[in-house]
Amino acid sequence: MPQKSKRRSQSTAAIKSRWAKKNVDELDDAFVPDIPTDLHDSNENNKENSCLKNKMSVLDIGNLFEALSEETSIRPLSVLVYLSLVYFGIPWRDIDLFLKAIGGLTAKTCNKWCTDIIEQDLEEFLQDNRGGKHEESFYDTYPELESLAKLYALNGCKRKSASFTCSELASYVDDEYYKLTGETKTTKELIRSERGCCRDLNRWGCKFDKNTAKPYWAGHERPDVVDARTKFVNNFLTNQDKYYRVEEGKDPRWNIPKKSQTVLIFHDESCFRSGETAAKRWFYSDDTISFFNKGRGRSLMVSDFLIAHPESPFFQLSQDEWAAAVKKHPELLEDDGIQYIERSASGSIQVGYGGYFDNDAIINQFTRLFKMLPFKKAYANHKFHVIVDNARTHSAKQYSVEDFGMKPGTRCSTEKIFYRDKHGKQLTIDCFFTTGVNKGQSKGLLNLAKELDIDIPPKVKLEELKRLLNLHEAFKNVSILRMMISNYM
Repeated sequence: MPQKSKRRSQSTAAIKSRWAKKNVDELDDAFVPDIPTDLHDSNENNKENSCLKNKMSVLDIGNLFEALSEETSIRPLSVLVYLSLVYFGIPWRDIDLFLKAIGGLTAKTCNKWCTDIIEQDLEEFLQDNRGGKHEESFYDTYPELESLAKLYALNGCKRKSASFTCSELASYVDDEYYKLTGETKTTKELIRSERGCCRDLNRWGCKFDKNTAKPYWAGHERPDVVDARTKFVNNFLTNQDKYYRVEEGKDPRWNIPKKSQTVLIFHDESCFRSGETAAKRWFYSDDTISFFNKGRGRSLMVSDFLIAHPESPFFQLSQDEWAAAVKKHPELLEDDGIQYIERSASGSIQVGYGGYFDNDAIINQFTRLFKMLPFKKAYANHKFHVIVDNARTHSAKQYSVEDFGMKPGTRCSTEKIFYRDKHGKQLTIDCFFTTGVNKGQSKGLLNLAKELDIDIPPKVKLEELKRLLNLHEAFKNVSILRMMISNYM
């Protein structure tokens, strides 16, 4: 056997000096003081370790492992992890599964290299891995591909649904690579692995985090919403003595109004879905968090009323009250596409099967409610104030100036206009000629303005004419829902 070189002998001596002179089992009590004896400290350490374990995933370890493997060989990293797990008594099968999960060598291969280290020389094991990184990375060679991948990832993180994945990005990079290089794909393997794309996302500033606490809609502070809310609060404070209210304090009780008793009715809709959202998703930054998506799959839309009255927060007639209501309004028994709770106006629709709570459905539900309210004995001689949100299903107008043409014979979707003048008198105006040569044709905005006694300047333009008509009571912004309610209250 040839004699070892001076350099190899020095290296072997330096390595041996780091090894313990005794076996672990033969160590004296010098290490005993380092073992925590305070149960409180031990419990605190266990809590911290448990917390770290809950936050950490194999994906995080795999990302770190792959990042280090680009700076050095995968062999020493795999062997180091293998030896550490063996030292702490982890079963061989579990070690093998863990190494595969983080992208390392198999346990069998690591065991072979460990044998070589022990029986031969560490210097030989490390000599092929010195000098660090020498070759360019994938995106160093194709920088334009990295720009495309970044933009695709940003758009993917902005999606409402949590559908963007590393696998999707890997497929996109693979497609763009072959488009860019003009090569023909001859293998099923991706040009950039899914794990590599995961690490790319982390390097670009993306994070894979819990999909919670995202906004449904960011328009709650629009000027029109703020104005409507201010008017509502001021009206409530001015007339609070007329409403049924619950007093504040440790023993809350109902405050019964003594005069002008008024019942507040609140309405809203909610959509309930199966498999509402994914537990986690990719985010690019806090500024690019998408609006909350209510989920995928089958859903049930519920439209209900809450009543501010001591009897019950939900509206429902008794058997006798229901019989009286049906006797006067037999149409209450008809099916209008909404599944109502028995003897109430609380309804639901299975979205995608029974339709949706559009404007017509909301009008039908409110019509049902106001036909039933007079038969509720607890609400006898009461007034009602109904509070709804500003959804389009509530604010849709019966007609507007945009539904009419300017001249006779042009477009018109409304036969008659019903409105109340400043004194509350109900008035009607025909939108079509009923006599003369133009009988059956639409009148147009110009003739309607003359019949409404609006002062029209000569050679008026269409936009100016619309502005003047919008100021008249006949074209005021009154929703279909408001008009329907005014007929019952």
